[in-house]
Amino acid sequence: MKSFLSWSVIFISTLLTGCASTFTSQVSVFHEWPGNQQARSYIVERSPSQENNPEYKLYEEELRKQLGLHGFQEVRVDATPALKIGMQYGTALSEIQVSTPWAPAMYDPFWQTHFSRGYRFWPYSPYYFGGPYYMGRNLDFSVRRYYLHQLEINISDFQNGKKLADIKVSSEQLGQQISEHMPYLIESALKDFPGTNGTTRTVELPLKK
Repeated sequence: MKSFLSWSVIFISTLLTGCASTFTSQVSVFHEWPGNQQARSYIVERSPSQENNPEYKLYEEELRKQLGLHGFQEVRVDATPALKIGMQYGTALSEIQVSTPWAPAMYDPFWQTHFSRGYRFWPYSPYYFGGPYYMGRNLDFSVRRYYLHQLEINISDFQNGKKLADIKVSSEQLGQQISEHMPYLIESALKDFPGTNGTTRTVELPLKK
């Protein structure tokens, strides 16, 4: 029992350490990006609600920075670009019920099978009744709030309006403010651009200190 508890603490600590060192997101890419597309001049297209939004303009600057790292060039006001790029974002609240870090829940089908055959087990067994088990008598739950931060970047042909790429990024974080995560969301969206059409992948970025 003592060795198992020690292993559990080490395992959970490793998970928490890993989560604290990287930013993880899910990136979905749908595109009809021409293989011979060389022109990457662009303008940023704003919606009416974004036009006078200081928060949006801050994120727009981060978008410009990341686009520049991928060979895109923003044109002057009086020039005609090849592309127009738009960005939308939002945050949704989700509540997930989890056990306390010192009471990890696991499941073992072997013990469930034996319980169904009428066997009885010691009430403090870590495999008690074949269901979730907890290190102790009290079943102590806590509710932790997670926030789902989402970003969508659209790239279209400036002349005919044809959509060339639609990139969606989502990441579940404890922090409520999307401003803390926006640089990572934008960087994740454009990583390995344009990527494989019709795929969703996990992207991990090291956290900046």
